[in-house]
Amino acid sequence: MSAQDTRLLRILKLLYHQNDEDVKALADMLLEQRKAAWSAAIRAEAQQFGYTVKPHAPRREDLAELRRMSAEDARSIVRTWNHDVDRQLARLYEQNRRGNRHYYAKHMEDWAAKREVWKSRQIALYTEFSTKNYAQRRFWEMNGLRGARYIFDGPPPVCDDCRHLYGLGAVDQATVDANPTPRHVNCPHFWRMLPWTADPPALRDLWVG
Repeated sequence: MSAQDTRLLRILKLLYHQNDEDVKALADMLLEQRKAAWSAAIRAEAQQFGYTVKPHAPRREDLAELRRMSAEDARSIVRTWNHDVDRQLARLYEQNRRGNRHYYAKHMEDWAAKREVWKSRQIALYTEFSTKNYAQRRFWEMNGLRGARYIFDGPPPVCDDCRHLYGLGAVDQATVDANPTPRHVNCPHFWRMLPWTADPPALRDLWVG
């Protein structure tokens, strides 16, 4: 690789890499998605006991935890993006060592568009289910419901881990605590409480955030 080639790739990395400002913007976006997922999860848990409620927006330690999760995910997403950019630029260089900026721009645009199709779905799914897991645990804890029985719910599993949990049937709290969801990338499974195995609090005492 010539000095000129090295300089071009270095410039392209600077152009396509994301930075701390992108991390912050992404974390803010993920937090808003998590707030919506939080409310949906709390509402669903209350409905299992026949309660129709409007959950409170996450606050205090719950808001802090959702913000921490979003910031951590944003940093990971940006690290992965930058790593993938480096690999794609190197691949394009190997395919055409005489490629100019127009060559790289066209192929990087095509690559990024295709990557966005599946990556955005992956991120959205993880954001929803990781938030749901946290919101459920808080609902059970704050309403004195820990100790109920649960089943591993969702579509028929394909990985060994999810198949194992799916096949256990009704499990205790210790099993749930030891196996938080999502279990892996693109995992659509979650723990569902069996409401008849717990004594629900009165509506006036129900914690909803």
